[in-house]
Amino acid sequence: MPILKLIILALISTSCIMNVEAEDSFLNLDKKPKIAIVIDDLGDNLIIAKKIIALQAKLTLGILPQTPQSKEIAELAYKQGHEIILHLPMEAHTRPDLLGPGALYSSMSFDVFLKTFRDDIASIPYISGFNNHMGSLLTEDKLKMEWIMDEAKNHSLYFLDSKTSGNTIAKKIAIQKGIKSLNRDVFLDHSTNRNNMMLQLKHLKFIAKRNGQAVLICHPYPETLAFLQESITLLDDEFKLVVLSELLEVGYEIDAQPSLAK
Repeated sequence: MPILKLIILALISTSCIMNVEAEDSFLNLDKKPKIAIVIDDLGDNLIIAKKIIALQAKLTLGILPQTPQSKEIAELAYKQGHEIILHLPMEAHTRPDLLGPGALYSSMSFDVFLKTFRDDIASIPYISGFNNHMGSLLTEDKLKMEWIMDEAKNHSLYFLDSKTSGNTIAKKIAIQKGIKSLNRDVFLDHSTNRNNMMLQLKHLKFIAKRNGQAVLICHPYPETLAFLQESITLLDDEFKLVVLSELLEVGYEIDAQPSLAK
């Protein structure tokens, strides 16, 4: 066989092998269990928010409405490729003092309730969805959840149930209204003790491997930020870190336990 033909065949073979290896690499990445990291309670502290935005991972940031830095944080985060959701304050069974501005209460009339929710949505640019801040009382209220989900659908928002109550019906109502939705799996920093966060991270990994995906919620505490900085690289080796909307197409049911702190 002429030398030229041998060279051509060798080049073709090499190209085919490289294509197969590239395809295998892509498939292996796609087969990795997916984890979405949601960081809530942003809006009051721009310095902390900038540190979070700088983390080397795709994040979903839950921003509280009508807070001093909410718009600037959303702008910066969006430009860095993070996903923005409204962290919607909802009435809880305890500690109403922690709700902050823009909170929804069961005692509100329909008009006031709806106006408050609309103002909250308008206060933060680039939002793709929303989750509940606190809300152990309101997420058990069928009528109020119907009001919320009807309006959310008008804005094409998805919903993440933070699961602050074992009796929540929020995701159920969202599904009935045709809203893409999912549940929180793990709260990382109910306690910011390092051993506790390691335990929660281990639990998160287990759920992600079992279900193919998992949702982690955490908060902008200094201890949490330090823990995330060292954990994200390790997670990225074994899991695919994604924003929440990337989990919505599949959808799944989980048995996350309610947080006693919300």
